[in-house]
Amino acid sequence: MTTVSVALGGGGSRGLAHIGALQVLEEEGIQIDSVSGISAGAIAGARWCLDPNAAVLALRAIELMSSAEFRNLRLGGMMLAAASDEDNGPFQALRSLLRRGLHLANLARRPSVIEDGVLTQLVDILVGDGQFEDCRVPLQVVALDLLSARMVTLRSGSLATAVAASSAIPGVFPPVELDGLLLCDAGAVSSVPVAAARAASPDSVVLAIDPSRRLLPRQEIDTGMESLQRVATIARNWLTEIELEEADIVVRPRVGQRTWSDMTNLSSIVESGRDAMTKAMPELQEALSTHH
Repeated sequence: MTTVSVALGGGGSRGLAHIGALQVLEEEGIQIDSVSGISAGAIAGARWCLDPNAAVLALRAIELMSSAEFRNLRLGGMMLAAASDEDNGPFQALRSLLRRGLHLANLARRPSVIEDGVLTQLVDILVGDGQFEDCRVPLQVVALDLLSARMVTLRSGSLATAVAASSAIPGVFPPVELDGLLLCDAGAVSSVPVAAARAASPDSVVLAIDPSRRLLPRQEIDTGMESLQRVATIARNWLTEIELEEADIVVRPRVGQRTWSDMTNLSSIVESGRDAMTKAMPELQEALSTHH
């Protein structure tokens, strides 16, 4: 029987769409051979691989992300405050945080504008304890090694450490040191880990789920920062599209122009994943029946 190797992309709160998509795959009885995740995809993937029950996971995730514990966390409050920002990506994340009192001068003296420990707290809330070996479905977490300039796939050890490394937005959070590597969020060069999913299960159908926003035309660019941000966003989108071409099926939940930090109406994000996966099921079924 042909199986599916799932690649879950990054996207902040939009990563909840992954849970809706996984729920449809469960309901349809699709056999998932492995899951690969980056950033928000690593968070959703870790939780689901530990306990592959997406319906329960969706309720727990929404409860956690709406909880006082999450909102009281420094990052949680900043994400909520930044929810109305127009763009996304590392430049926008930095700009949003700088608007809220964090100083650019910090980057000249420290690894990031947010101090060490905050991301760890966030990951502990969302993922909890666990090892890769505890996963009921094999999981790969992808991060970028700043020292060797290469993508790294993590498959063993602490889930929380791997997920934190994959979620450490450069300049916003300090990179994670692990076995001589200096790891950060790989989203700037690979938003959806298709290559890792293919490598993990070469004989499987590779299903990529991309919850990113579509890149829309702009009427004007007024500042140098906007130019830098725009070029970075264009490069990220182009690189992502190149990698997505290697997937057998690409599912794009309709998240609209929701930002990475938008914590409103979270259940609608889960539903966007369900809807997109439901529409893609005939294509997936056909791929499974013809895949060699």
